[in-house]
Amino acid sequence: MQKILIMPLTVVLLCGAARMGAQDAGSTADEAMRKLQTRMDELRSQMVQIQAELDAMRGQNKLSDAVKDVKPVPVSVQTGAIERTLPPLPPSVPLSAEQQRAAMGKQTADYETFSEDSEAEARLYNAPLEATYPGFFVLPGTQTMLRINGRIMSDFIFDPRPAGVTDAFIPASIPIPQGSSTNNFSAGVRQSRVSTDFRAPVRSWGTARMFMQFDFFGSNGATTPRLRHFYAQINNILVGQTSTNFLDSDATPDSLDFQGPNSRFSVRPPQARYSFLIGRGMSGSVSVEQPSSDIRFSVNGSAVAPITPAPDGALKFRYEAERGHVQVSSIFRELAARLPNGGPQESAFGWGMNASGAVRVYGRDNMVYQVAYGNGISRYVNDTRGFGLDAAPRAEMDLTLKALPLFAPFIGYQHYWTRSVRSNAMFGFVQLQNTAFQPGNTFHKSTYSSGNIIWNSFGSLDFGAEFLYGWVEQKDGAKANAPRIQFSGRYTFVRLHSASM
Repeated sequence: MQKILIMPLTVVLLCGAARMGAQDAGSTADEAMRKLQTRMDELRSQMVQIQAELDAMRGQNKLSDAVKDVKPVPVSVQTGAIERTLPPLPPSVPLSAEQQRAAMGKQTADYETFSEDSEAEARLYNAPLEATYPGFFVLPGTQTMLRINGRIMSDFIFDPRPAGVTDAFIPASIPIPQGSSTNNFSAGVRQSRVSTDFRAPVRSWGTARMFMQFDFFGSNGATTPRLRHFYAQINNILVGQTSTNFLDSDATPDSLDFQGPNSRFSVRPPQARYSFLIGRGMSGSVSVEQPSSDIRFSVNGSAVAPITPAPDGALKFRYEAERGHVQVSSIFRELAARLPNGGPQESAFGWGMNASGAVRVYGRDNMVYQVAYGNGISRYVNDTRGFGLDAAPRAEMDLTLKALPLFAPFIGYQHYWTRSVRSNAMFGFVQLQNTAFQPGNTFHKSTYSSGNIIWNSFGSLDFGAEFLYGWVEQKDGAKANAPRIQFSGRYTFVRLHSASM
């Protein structure tokens, strides 16, 4: 009986043990599979991370190969200004050594002025003022670069006696006679500016640029926006509004005053321009520009009507070297006016020549200059623009127009006392040859002289003090003179020149 009971029990126990062994084996297999799955997931994660690192390395290598000649400079966080960014995307057609030499020499790139007019200059092949493209960033999803720049500037001006225009020193506007001495103080922010600069590589063409800039010299003395520059240039073809091809922006004296020397050119007409490389640092450009016959006189009490029969044409040649540049430009004009009361149209041919340049003298010192002469070019000169002095009748009995001869030189010298303190001395002269028809109170000649000291106190914050003196003489010999004292403060969004250069 016992044997009969033991045998079934033994079978039951053996079956239970076998089942438990099978369950334990299944649990072990499941655990092993879970471990393998976890390990596979970890390997997949590592593979994704490794692939991302490889992709990043490939992208950096491509960028490094594309801009191997440009060294990245980290963004400065200590100066309160946007100074440098990483190199942007390169143009689709990189400039050759000869093209770079003709477009920009070291003196041109390093020359610093309070106005920074060189930023807006349309250059050969759209060459950047600085190779590191300070302040530019790439618009997401595009190859277009953008820089938003500008400056906040305050001027505090004191005139010991009447000096004409209150916020720009124009000797021709000094009143004659001056009357009693009257002190006058004024302050303003009209020299402040805002600009945008777009650049993009264009296949087989090089680089395209679109530049726009406003200041706040609105009409009638209002502090309202005024368009200064608005142009586009692809490779060497330019359309839009910018400085006349007759002007040399890189020979601008370093002045706090908005106008600068009385003989300087400062016209920004709508135009179409084509620039070209000659070789060995030489280049040229030709332009067709908006005309304006600046003519103002009356016949028997009735004013004449100025006419512009043809566009102005300008031609420029330039030699660029490391220590400076020389530029020779010319302008050709057709001046005309219709006499009142159904009178005939009178016209005269205008022309002008301008030799200008800049040279690094010693250390960081620079000298800039201009010598201009022509007939009918008063429209382009600071002191005579807007006074109707392009042309005038020859005599009371001879109403044929004569394009008035004008001589307009200036010179400026820039000296650095330290890396952050500099001074400038400037002198300008304008002389107009009058006709017998013009009344005695017509402008004849003027001089402009000034000296300043400018301190780059911190980052993009600059302060300056300037003394100016002007003298003017009319056709009849009547004269007047006036001094001016100006203090200015300026904060620039993007600093284009480093104090350590």
